[in-house]
Amino acid sequence: MPLINLIESNLLTARKNEQQSRISRYALIGATAVVGIVYIGLMAKSAGISSEIQSIEAQIKKLKPLISKIDEYKRIEGDLSPRLSTLSDAQELTSRWGRVMGHLTVNTPSNVWLTSMRAVMTDPQSPIHITWNGVGKDQTDASEMLLRLQNAKDLESVNLIQTSEKVLDKTSAVEFEIGGDIVGTAEAPPKVAEESGK
Repeated sequence: MPLINLIESNLLTARKNEQQSRISRYALIGATAVVGIVYIGLMAKSAGISSEIQSIEAQIKKLKPLISKIDEYKRIEGDLSPRLSTLSDAQELTSRWGRVMGHLTVNTPSNVWLTSMRAVMTDPQSPIHITWNGVGKDQTDASEMLLRLQNAKDLESVNLIQTSEKVLDKTSAVEFEIGGDIVGTAEAPPKVAEESGK
């Protein structure tokens, strides 16, 4: 009997080994199938990515002339921007002068004659200073001219500098000098870099 028990035990062991072998085979087949599916998926994704890369490269090649034109236009714009800025500033200053002269045309009192006008800009950070010299019948004409110039929207700091009596053709008159600044003609001071140690 001991021999029979050994045979049965050997049979059980053989069945168990066979069952484990079958499970191992199925696991190997399953793992191989999963690896194959993943490999096929990666190959498909790789093919899709390479197709997308080729499409993007074709678009870049197609857009290259446009990009070079844009770069050229940016370079031209950079070259012309100082000129444009200068032209815009000149147009603004010219329109201010036009408005000041228009204001003088309309608002000069009838008994006042302007004899000279000077414009001086000593420092770019200070506005253009204008000085008007003129003649009126009396002090009232000089003060009226001052008040009318103070009402001009393009002038600021308009002040009477001096008046003096003058004899013209046996008639007394008042000679006056008025000064003022043109609004917005002072350049902003350059920004000073702050010292990091303070």
